[in-house]
Amino acid sequence: MTVKKIELLSPAKNLACGIEAINHGADAVYIGAPKFGARAAAGNSLEDITALIAYAHLYHVRVYITLNT
Repeated sequence: MTVKKIELLSPAKNLACGIEAINHGADAVYIGAPKFGARAAAGNSLEDITALIAYAHLYHVRVYITLNT
């Protein structure tokens, strides 16, 4: 029998929120890409997303990039 694990997925409106979500136990976070997110005004740069991915991978946390057109 395969046991399925629930994934705690947290929104990250910016780099700081993403880091805090990871620090508080999120299994994964999602963040909007610049010019393609529903919240384009959030100001997430590619550098911020890269930094979030690097931090997340230290803790084996997944990062999903949202694209809305």
